[in-house]
Amino acid sequence: MRKFLTVLAAICLGATAVAGAAGEEIALEEKALELAGSSLCFPAVTGMEDESLQEAVNSRIREDLGVDGYLQRMNALISDDAHTITAGWSGEIRGDVFSSLLEAEGAVKSLRGGHEWKWSNVDLRDGHEIAFGELFTDEAAAREAIEIYLEETVAPELSPHLGNSALTPLPEGFRIEQTGLTLLYEAEQLSTLRDRAGAVKIGWNELRDVVNWNEDGIPARIGAAEMAALTADSAEGIRAMTESGKLPDIPVKIGDSVSEWTERAHLLNDPEEYTGGRMFALEGAAFRDVYLLSDAVSDDWDRSLVQGIRADRGCFWGLCIGETRAEEWHALLGEPDHSAVLDEEDAEGARTVPGTCDYYLFGEYRLQLQADTDGFLASITLMAQ
Repeated sequence: MRKFLTVLAAICLGATAVAGAAGEEIALEEKALELAGSSLCFPAVTGMEDESLQEAVNSRIREDLGVDGYLQRMNALISDDAHTITAGWSGEIRGDVFSSLLEAEGAVKSLRGGHEWKWSNVDLRDGHEIAFGELFTDEAAAREAIEIYLEETVAPELSPHLGNSALTPLPEGFRIEQTGLTLLYEAEQLSTLRDRAGAVKIGWNELRDVVNWNEDGIPARIGAAEMAALTADSAEGIRAMTESGKLPDIPVKIGDSVSEWTERAHLLNDPEEYTGGRMFALEGAAFRDVYLLSDAVSDDWDRSLVQGIRADRGCFWGLCIGETRAEEWHALLGEPDHSAVLDEEDAEGARTVPGTCDYYLFGEYRLQLQADTDGFLASITLMAQ
């Protein structure tokens, strides 16, 4: 767990340096403490020219993430070798907006053990904590729309074996990313199969009608509009995305170790074989309807690498699954390097729906855009060439 959380932080640190006012370089650094088997890692903002504002921002982050409370808890457990806390973070600065979550596991509240989220969303212009309502044009209408979405779309996907499965009322916790909004639940309301606190990510495209798209609003300032709608700049974003071997806000990269990710994020269910390989579904909001693709040479995947990343839900540089039509990406990206038809038999073997697949080659990787029989985008897959 400690290794997983450190890796998450490192991923974020590699992408958080941003240009601020008057050319300032704002970034995140990790603060860490280990004490008698317990560990705590959390972020701090650096590089702001206004030192008093930076101090206020970091105080807000510490308070939001419960840093002092965890330190006190760790100190109380110092003489108890059998009970510890492990807490680490993931997050980023995008534009002039900071958003992060802290994940804590172990004896966080009692010796029986547990798992919980803490979150922090801060406007770096003035240091205020971003309220849920700032993301939408009408908060009441947005909450109603999200609750309907959860009940109609997410609830049917939940396992009947969950100990707690109440998606509503909406939780207080949330994380904002360029591709969507993640709701953070207490374990007593929504838990995973491993009895960890649940989380649900919803793409901005799925909330399009209620999002505050004003150019000075939070979603616009973090680049959410660039993910939720095709623009003249989408082609370059799609190309850069493919060349990176990653999908935005999904922490896995092609070439990563499969076993390391199954240990970090844990399997949602048993791996499923498809034509030419094996599909892995992982726990966690970031992996909702996202699959890691690898070989199927043996039953043991200790040495297997991630050969592809497939998303059956989400919005990535205007490619919105279930919404974007094939003629739209043809007009944007041009004719594909290769196309193929998936009939019923092919689709069953690929664990997908019938339709057509267009392939675009960018750098070392291949972008596969699959359309269903009605011409709508059914999945996005990045593969090594």
